[in-house]
Amino acid sequence: MKKMLLSLAVASALAGCGSEDTLEEIKTETPTVIPQSTVVFDPSNGKVSVPNDLLFSGTQDGTLAIPGEGDDYSSPQLALGALDGWSTQTPFKIDLSFAAGVSLDATSAATPGSVRIFEVVMGADQSSQTCAAVPAGIACEFVKELSFGVDFITQGSGDAVAVVPLKPFTQGRSYITVLTTGLKDSEGRAIASSSTYALASGEEPLVTPEQKSLQAVLNSYENVIVGSTDLSKDDIVYSAAMTMQSAGEILNTIKSILAASLQEPSLPTPAVQIPEQPLLTVGQVFAMQGMQDVPVMFNAVSYEKGSVLLPNYLKTPQGKEVSDLSDIYWQGACDNAVAVMAYRASVGEAFPEQPQTTEDAFCHSLSGGLLRDLGLDEKRHLTKYNKIPKVQSYANVPVQITKPSDLATLNAIRGQLGLPAMTMPEGGWPVVILQHGITRQKEDMLALTGALSLQGLATVAIDLPAHGERGIDVDHDGKDDFNATTGSILAYMNLQSLLVGRDNVRQSTADLLGLRLALNFSGDPELNAQDVSLGAISMGSIVSPSFLATTNTPLAPQVDPLFKVHTAALSSGGGGAASILLNSDTFGPFIQGSVLLGAGTAESATFNAFLQDGALASCAQYVENQEAYVTCSYQAFLASLNATGDSASLASIQGLASEFSFAAQTIIDAGDPTNYAMRVNAQGTPVLTTAVVGDGMTTKPDTVVPVQVATNPIAGTIPLSLLMGASVATEMQMTPEPASYLVRYAKGHHGSLLTPAPDPSASLSSSAEEDAQNSAAANAEMQRQFATYLATKGTVLPITDTSVIAQ
Repeated sequence: MKKMLLSLAVASALAGCGSEDTLEEIKTETPTVIPQSTVVFDPSNGKVSVPNDLLFSGTQDGTLAIPGEGDDYSSPQLALGALDGWSTQTPFKIDLSFAAGVSLDATSAATPGSVRIFEVVMGADQSSQTCAAVPAGIACEFVKELSFGVDFITQGSGDAVAVVPLKPFTQGRSYITVLTTGLKDSEGRAIASSSTYALASGEEPLVTPEQKSLQAVLNSYENVIVGSTDLSKDDIVYSAAMTMQSAGEILNTIKSILAASLQEPSLPTPAVQIPEQPLLTVGQVFAMQGMQDVPVMFNAVSYEKGSVLLPNYLKTPQGKEVSDLSDIYWQGACDNAVAVMAYRASVGEAFPEQPQTTEDAFCHSLSGGLLRDLGLDEKRHLTKYNKIPKVQSYANVPVQITKPSDLATLNAIRGQLGLPAMTMPEGGWPVVILQHGITRQKEDMLALTGALSLQGLATVAIDLPAHGERGIDVDHDGKDDFNATTGSILAYMNLQSLLVGRDNVRQSTADLLGLRLALNFSGDPELNAQDVSLGAISMGSIVSPSFLATTNTPLAPQVDPLFKVHTAALSSGGGGAASILLNSDTFGPFIQGSVLLGAGTAESATFNAFLQDGALASCAQYVENQEAYVTCSYQAFLASLNATGDSASLASIQGLASEFSFAAQTIIDAGDPTNYAMRVNAQGTPVLTTAVVGDGMTTKPDTVVPVQVATNPIAGTIPLSLLMGASVATEMQMTPEPASYLVRYAKGHHGSLLTPAPDPSASLSSSAEEDAQNSAAANAEMQRQFATYLATKGTVLPITDTSVIAQ
């Protein structure tokens, strides 16, 4: 993992006309004792804080033009070049320059008005008739100002001011961040513009095309702000535009193509195929897995296996090493619209208006002629200019199906619980789509089927990509070469290629969309495909908001019921993927250690040497397990640096983690649930979220997915739930209309939804008996809440055992 070293190669002619080097010469000629503190901005020398839309300069396809970008996108820095904008949610910094002994006045950095953010419409935006004709990169129209303390906050962060979003920026929209004279240094002086910014944002005419281009951009930023707010140009010391990624558009396209398959013979329509097979119960499956004392209700739940043909947008790796997974990310089926428009303009009447091939006709038809397949775009990054992903293959994905079967037994149990007897509804059993967590498998979700069957609910489940029965066997020798369930988590959450990690998440969502549609064509009259809900845990809960937002987005009255999911219950998920991964007690040390190993810094070399020698003393027992060994070694390495007081190395490692977090979140953003949560809320889909927050005495907060992250207010389980419209519930809820809730558990652990067994790593108690009692109680309460909430379509939330609920 190469260290992030973002540089910018625009306006290079400014080097001889007002660079930071020139500023230093001026400083030596002035009697000022303490040089002025300034905002770092010197594009010709690669000094530009990100996010910054100047990095679109020179783009050929509407993606960020990263210096050094080629065909290898495994580096986090270069992977940004595959994106059509910045992260909607990750905190960012704007660097400042101080003389020795001078620092940022932290109070001014956190004061409203020192940093202001404005939503604008940029040139070439087709949503505005006025701005569509304005050159790209030029600020065109003012929209609104964001509110400090509501939309974002700011704070000092070393020699920088940090901007921390409190809610996601809007996907695809553009914003201008302005630093004002309210930002002070420790001498009480207003922080000033850099000489380069002052020159390029001024009114004096410049000389070279590069200078004039940068001046036009910066003047447009300031003019659109000054013309619509109380700021004057003298108040502004820095401005930068940032355009957010178009997260979600590709998934919307996939849904549209799935819908089109209902009428287009050339597109296969997904259907759940259920072959005849010996009748089994879930209890028998558990017994075959070696489980003892299977609860009787599982013997009243039928178990079947089927399959569904789903499109796979991930390429098949050509080798067996993890590095062979680095280039299997999603790509477009067509040339991007930017390239098509440029080609049309260059060849004029010679442009082929009619499709030339079958593939070209496919692109032309699905895009209304905006996209073509003419060999114009080799990279084919998926963006708002290229929305149609390429199907690399089709796979028969195994489907697990359960239904209430022995109603006499189930009704006897219901009677003991004070519930009335049930019969199968006329349209068949309502269906719950279940989704398991990372490194797990669909069979784990069988643990929920007893509670769900007691509420008259059938279930279907598939494995996440590269999990369970969907492992990747490269050479077809019968052994999986990549499987996150039986092998490494890197088969799914790929740290060597974050684009692949992002697209494994998006593939998971696409699979659920296909499964949802396929339920309508199962041929099983006992499954009611018009009454579908969702239940998930961990990674399944992380995938769920993008699925819910996309499947419930209206397309047409005749197809919307085929995709509808009316209610969801999610356990132990969270948004802000980079933040939750880096701050996870379980995965964080391994991920941070892996990042450090590949960073190419002095600390990286020291850590590599430590792995070969120093770590063996305390981590030798893990040497055969890469993830466990790196995790143990990284923690031991940090402990050794702390013991020797090596604060410089610790600071460098922390800086590396921050750089990685920024890049990783920006890359993963299109698959991140935070970008879909507010759509779920706006669509009115009721969602129950459960989170283990602990009690500080016997139980830790969730050790796998953090419930909250100190450095990122919108990362974690709780912020995601609140963005989806949840209110905190601590007692029984019954409402005439569906409602969304967040239930915080004082007891239990990350996997309590599926098991009554305790997790020693999540315990603060010294009593094994107490752990067992707390975990069993949390499991029973969670399953009861899930099943009842889904069965009542979000109108009833039973909270029975308040001893496990955080008040």
